[in-house]
Amino acid sequence: MKPITLAFFLLMGLASEGVSAAIPEYEIVTDPCPESAYGTITRYAVRSENLQANITVDVWTPQEYDSTEARRYPVVYAHDGQNLFDGSFSFAGVAWAVDKACAKLAADSNFDMPIVVGINNRGAEGLRPNDYFPENALDYIAPDLQDYTYIYQTCNDIFYGNEQAAFVAEELKPLIDSLYMTAPGMESTFAMGSSMGGLASMYLLCEYPEIFGGAACLSTHWIGSLNLNPDYSMNDDEICAQAILDYLSDHIPTDGLHRLYMDQGTKDWDAGYLKYEVKAREIVAEKGYTQENGLLYVYDAKGAGHNEWYWQQRVRIPLKFLLSKSVIEGAGVSTIKTDEEIAIMKHSVFDLLGREFSVSDVQRLPHGIYVYKGRKVMK
Repeated sequence: MKPITLAFFLLMGLASEGVSAAIPEYEIVTDPCPESAYGTITRYAVRSENLQANITVDVWTPQEYDSTEARRYPVVYAHDGQNLFDGSFSFAGVAWAVDKACAKLAADSNFDMPIVVGINNRGAEGLRPNDYFPENALDYIAPDLQDYTYIYQTCNDIFYGNEQAAFVAEELKPLIDSLYMTAPGMESTFAMGSSMGGLASMYLLCEYPEIFGGAACLSTHWIGSLNLNPDYSMNDDEICAQAILDYLSDHIPTDGLHRLYMDQGTKDWDAGYLKYEVKAREIVAEKGYTQENGLLYVYDAKGAGHNEWYWQQRVRIPLKFLLSKSVIEGAGVSTIKTDEEIAIMKHSVFDLLGREFSVSDVQRLPHGIYVYKGRKVMK
C-alpha cells in the first residue's frame, strides 16, 4: 500500500478539524466491488495498526453527493459491511439494502441523508466474535465463574474488541473525514449493527461517547458467546450476558446527548435474547434514555427471526431515528404490522448448509438462520 499522509489531505482542504490520529494507509479496490442501485460504493482496503490487518471497507455515498459542494453529511459506521448493500457479497445471499432504504427515506424532509461506511467483518478468518465482543465486559466476569461461560472458548482466549473499536474510532473515522464531505461532530456520527455487530455498535457508543452520538443495535447478541447444538440452536450463557449488561450499566453515556435504538425479533435465536433485551432496556431507561426525551427507540419485531432478510425489512426504522433532524414522534415500543412469515412461506428456504426446504417443510424447521427467494448460502 502507498502511504497516505495527513499533510496531503490538509493541502487538499478535505481534512476535518480536530483530527489527532494518524491517517491509515489504504488502497481503492475495484474488483470485486459491490454495486448500488442508488448512489455509489467505493471499496477500500484500509491498513489498521490496531488490528495489524487490512480491513475491507465499503463507503456508500448517496446519489446527490457532490464533493465540490459545501454540504456536509452525517456518517453511519455499520458493522458486517459485506452484508449491507449487494446480496452477491452477503454470506447469506441477502443484503440489508441500506442504500435502497436511504433512497426511500430521501423524500422525508426530516431525514438527513448520510454517508454509510460498511466495515467488513473478518469472518472468513474466524475472527468475527474476537473483533465484535465488547472486550472490557470481561472485567465483569468473576474468576470463579470463568469456567461457566462459553465466551473464552468462542474466542479461543483471544479478544480484539478494543482494537476493533480503536480501528473504527481512531483510524477509520479520521480517514473517512479526510476523504469525504462529512459532518465530523459527535452529533452526526453513528454506529449500527446486528447480532454481535449490535454489541460492537453499543461498545463504540460506550467507549467513544465523544465521537459517536448514537448507536443502532438490531437483534443484539446479548449472550456474547456462540455455543451451538447440532440442530444449530444456541445455548444460553447467563454469566456472559450479565457481564455485558453490567458493563452497559456502568459505561453508557448519560449526558442526554446520545441516541440509542434497540430491537429484537421473537423467533429463533432472537427469542433467546429477549430476557436480556428486557434487562438492557430497563438499564438504559434508568440511565435517562426514554421515549419522551427522544433518546430511545425500541422496536419489538414480532415474528422476526435472526437473519439479513429480517433486518432488511426494518433497517429504515433505525436509520430514520438516528438521522432525523429533529426528534421523531412515536419512539417507543412498536410492532411489525405485516405478516413476514407469510412472505417467507411463498418461497423455498435454505439453511446454512445449502439444504433446500419446501413450503410444506417450513413449519418443521429447527432453529437457525435461513434464506429465501432461491438464494443458497455460499460457504
